[in-house]
Formats: sequence, C-alpha cells, structure tokens
Amino acid sequence: MLSFVYSNDKHYGGIEMTAIGFVREGKYVGARELRTNLAKVLKSRQSYFVTDHGKPVKAMIPYEVLLELLEIVEELKDKALIQEVAQGRKEYEKSGWVPVSRLKNKL
Repeated sequence: MLSFVYSNDKHYGGIEMTAIGFVREGKYVGARELRTNLAKVLKSRQSYFVTDHGKPVKAMIPYEVLLELLEIVEELKDKALIQEVAQGRKEYEKSGWVPVSRLKNKL
C-alpha cells in the first residue's frame, strides 16, 4: 500500500495536511445536526462525515484538500513517477541516503 505525506508537513487549521490526516481528524455529524449548524460547518477547515442513522453517507472536505487529492490521483497514474518513488524508498531503506549523482541528473 502506498502512503503519502504529500504536502511537506504543511498544517491546515492545526491538522496535518495529508489525505489520511483529514480522514482521521474528521468529525461525524448527523444530518439533523448538520442542518442546524450548516453555517458553522461550511466555515470550518475541518472534514465532516455526515451520518444517517449512525452510518457515514457523505464526506465534506475543504476544497483545497479535494484539489490535493485529485493531484495525488493524477500523479498515481504516472507509472514512471511511482517507480522512482519506489526506487528512492528502496535506496533509503538500504543505506539511508540517495546518491547525489542521481539527484544532480534530475536538476
């Protein structure tokens, strides 16, 4: 399974800005409670999961997070990029560093 800390440790409203961070930090809210507090929810930088009888049925995430997720999906389609990431991870696991010559060629 691939995991990304995509945004270089940016924080968004005190929450680590990663796709999984927004899911983990999301709040669950019932449909009735959402109706009552819609203005507050819409102004929030928090992710919300709307429930119907206790079961999640919808996700509400900040627009910036949606854009970031779509960018990640596009990058996942790039097989060469995925191979480079896998190679970099193997090199790092093996020796904890990436050869400068490889980085220099990228510049």
